[in-house]
Amino acid sequence: MKFMIAVDCEGAACVVGEHGKTLTDSSHFAFARGQATREADAAAKALFDCGAEKVIIWDNHGLGDNLEYHLMDPRCDFAVGASLDRRWPGLDSDYAGVLMIGYHAMNGAPGGVLAHSYSSVAYRWVKVNGLEVGEIALDAAVAGAFGVPLIFVAGDECGCAEARRFMPWVAVVATKRGLARHTAVGPSPARVQSDIYAAVQAAVRRLPEMRTFTFPPPLEMEIRFNRAKLALRTRLRLQGWRLAGLYTRRRSFESMKEWTC
Repeated sequence: MKFMIAVDCEGAACVVGEHGKTLTDSSHFAFARGQATREADAAAKALFDCGAEKVIIWDNHGLGDNLEYHLMDPRCDFAVGASLDRRWPGLDSDYAGVLMIGYHAMNGAPGGVLAHSYSSVAYRWVKVNGLEVGEIALDAAVAGAFGVPLIFVAGDECGCAEARRFMPWVAVVATKRGLARHTAVGPSPARVQSDIYAAVQAAVRRLPEMRTFTFPPPLEMEIRFNRAKLALRTRLRLQGWRLAGLYTRRRSFESMKEWTC
């Protein structure tokens, strides 16, 4: 069995960031990096203990250089760095499942801690076929395009509810409950790590029940930007995107395999 674990940082236990700043620019980022590392390591150990032959940790927050790799299970492989031409680097139909650690709700979600959709600075929303979606559904749909199911998500309660709304079969661990964008209450980091380990093992035992998630083709994606100049200057112009109003860009896709951000 082969698995890939996607690791973001905003959804990790006790991570709330700092008002007026992105998480990466906040004083909380050092803790967030460490806690995302510990939670991903708990998930990886659970997979190996269930018989996994290969586990790849995909560091996908910001520039993809966040985790403390030397502190993680040495049996893991790592996908690191930015400027990737696709989500889930190296994923193919040989993988039994993918997992998400440290994920969060889409931009504007009520009660979502640090909620955003890929870029809190640039994007207001992302839609596929008219449906507003966030990173959880989009990344799950890319994996689904390769025939690989999302089996587990760890993040704040709002993000976990979002995952279950699109994929009711997915196992989840809520790391915290949001009271405001930068305020949360939840279990200790150590308890969350223990919960992740147990829930991932349970998810692997349920592999026959897991299904792939996809959007029905043809795909029409729209991105609404926070400012007009961002829509005009974005690098998306180089990938076949067209203007659809002052703040919005639109593109048609044959498959979610083409989506990258």
